[in-house]
Amino acid sequence: MSTQTFTCRHCHRRFKKNPRLKGAQHYCGSKDCQQARKNEWERKKLKGDAHYKFKRLANRKQWYSRYPGDKYQSVYRQCHPEYLVENREKQRNRGKILTGNASGSKIVNPDTLPSESLVSCGLYVLYPCKNADAEKIVNPDAFIVELRACSGFQDVLPCVSS
Repeated sequence: MSTQTFTCRHCHRRFKKNPRLKGAQHYCGSKDCQQARKNEWERKKLKGDAHYKFKRLANRKQWYSRYPGDKYQSVYRQCHPEYLVENREKQRNRGKILTGNASGSKIVNPDTLPSESLVSCGLYVLYPCKNADAEKIVNPDAFIVELRACSGFQDVLPCVSS
């Protein structure tokens, strides 16, 4: 009985062997399992056949030269004008939800700096700022400073740490 059944290597379920297939059957006919079979074949072929690997890389390079990644979205939008209309409408709806604005005006990041300068022109001293939560900084190379206004070079030259 075990010679008439097999266990699929991908989904691990038992199936009756296909009598038309010669040799051992290792995968069932489901789409996912057949894709797994093809992927396994491809990995083995690339690992063991240098000529196949070279040919495959050359074909891939040629395809990418004809279809560059940076042009993909613009070409897609040109070929699918209905996508543009639908996407713009979805963006308006998302904007209305985010801003709570029924008019759908432009979404603006409230965390950005205003156009007018927050710091007046002048001479400033940068001091390292002691931070109790320094371990929580995402970028360990970040340097947090405190700006203090000073009246001239006399205040800057003597290094006074606080």
